[in-house]
Amino acid sequence: MNAKTILLALSALVLLSSMVGAQATFDNSLSPVNVTVSPNPVVAGGNVTIRFQLYNGYSEWLYDTTMFASSTYPLVNASPTSSTEVGTINPSETTGYYNYTFSVPNTISSGTYMVTFTTTSFIYAASGTEVAQSVIPISFYVQNKPAIKVVASSSEATPLYAGHNQTIDLLVENTGYGAAKNVTITISRATGLNILSSVRSFYVQNITEGSTASEPLLVGAQNVNNTSLLVNVTYYSSNLKQHFSTSQWVNLSVAPAAQFTISSLGSGPAVGATDVPISFRITNTGTSAASQVQVSLESSYPITPVSGTAYIANISAGGSANITYMISVDNSGVPGNYPVMLTEQWKQPNGATNQQYSGSNNYYVPVASSSGTGGLEEDVVIIVVIVAVVAIVMRRRMAGSKPKSTEKKK
Repeated sequence: MNAKTILLALSALVLLSSMVGAQATFDNSLSPVNVTVSPNPVVAGGNVTIRFQLYNGYSEWLYDTTMFASSTYPLVNASPTSSTEVGTINPSETTGYYNYTFSVPNTISSGTYMVTFTTTSFIYAASGTEVAQSVIPISFYVQNKPAIKVVASSSEATPLYAGHNQTIDLLVENTGYGAAKNVTITISRATGLNILSSVRSFYVQNITEGSTASEPLLVGAQNVNNTSLLVNVTYYSSNLKQHFSTSQWVNLSVAPAAQFTISSLGSGPAVGATDVPISFRITNTGTSAASQVQVSLESSYPITPVSGTAYIANISAGGSANITYMISVDNSGVPGNYPVMLTEQWKQPNGATNQQYSGSNNYYVPVASSSGTGGLEEDVVIIVVIVAVVAIVMRRRMAGSKPKSTEKKK
């Protein structure tokens, strides 16, 4: 190898080493200043805006500078999504503001996330054009919000039955992220339902992520269509800095059902009656046929059932049947109307094989006075009248037979 070749090789090494050094010096020559992240806190499901300026801390001019934002899942959508043209930046110069807005998914968990801004610039050095890059990471914390959803247990399992009063459970579920604090549920309206519970608002202090709370509610379903509750929900985030408010319709499932009314047939028993029949007419005013209907009679003093159960094979919707019981009335009872309760148990075509339905109706039985006692009272009255008449007649006869007094004149 001659001296000229050696000299050229050394020159190449010197030039290469100077280029490597220049490249290393130019890296991260831009830095962010006056960085702001808004809103604070950043809430999942909303937007976050990052605003900052760039400062050229290098002693050289930066030309044709571009900037690109990137992020990892789930922060993948930034605006603008293309490169930003920054242009020329003088040494020790601060640029104008740059604004980047990201949409934060509502499924993101609470935590710290990062957006990276990468700039690329050209520097005209003595050795030629060099490329300078700066990597600017900006992080922020995302506070995800809890999400309260209200459903009724009857819409998923046991349905309501039209015409009947039932207790349902309002299930309050936190389907969001983080705990929900100071949760208040208020029922503001009901469609196709009667709210029978005296309390229409309830409070839960804390519902953790993924958990539920329940509240019983007594309702009466009126029909099988358009049955729902409108509930107003208010709650706070786990740090009590965010307040949320929603209105939700809670749909309920209402199934057809038999329903019965009772009327009386014939007159009631008398005091002291033994093993006498009383009859009622039972009418199915509901929306479903009832089969294997068993109606039991419960009474109070002075009425005692001798046979207190009646059986009906089938009563169609709108149909009626007569039922008869044998009762006795205590001798010491007094005439009047006495309450009785008829309890129905039956099966329906839309029910499960072993499912049995039940209901009850209050009615009364009129008890009349005893026929023997009534005749005796009438005989006493007649005797009293006869005695009075005889006494008057005897008095008049005695007055007519009395001799008249005479007086002699002197």
